Amino acid sequence: MQKSTVHLVKELTDLLLKFPSLVTGFERKQPQALAALLSWIAAAEQLLSSYGLVASAELAGLRSKLTAPVHRDEHRGQLRKQQLREAVEMLYPLQQCLQQTLTPYQQKLQQSAELIRHLLSVISQSGALHYDAAAGFDSFVQQLWQLIGRHDQLKAGAVQLRSWLSQQDITLLLAQEVNPADFP
Repeated sequence: MQKSTVHLVKELTDLLLKFPSLVTGFERKQPQALAALLSWIAAAEQLLSSYGLVASAELAGLRSKLTAPVHRDEHRGQLRKQQLREAVEMLYPLQQCLQQTLTPYQQKLQQSAELIRHLLSVISQSGALHYDAAAGFDSFVQQLWQLIGRHDQLKAGAVQLRSWLSQQDITLLLAQEVNPADFP
């Protein structure tokens, strides 16, 4: 079963939106900055790992730089300073790793949304389907998808969408993009 690209994009975006506050924590030399960064890395690794993305290994490699000072024979005060130095140096590579992982999935969603908008425009202009508020929005979305999958001219779009996304993601994007007012 294909995993949700919509969910992955949302979760990666959420993680990236938390990143500026992590950087601010280091700028302001907040004592909990290192712990917050480790927690953020763990959440990112878990997400990427759950999707089988090898970028989780890259994050683990970067995280290992934070544990390296712990295994050196130096004074305890130096340990914290070294960890903080390593953390600050790895901030940009961490952000870049997640951003590079996110970009192709974002592009896939944008392409899918554009294709869905095109298909909806064709259906709307043809007058092949009308929105019935009594039947409900979910029913209307299902009717749209069935029409796209059965209609000879639209079927290629359905095949393309299925190759990019899971059925659940297609339905979700279709529901996000459709405006019932366009189907009087």
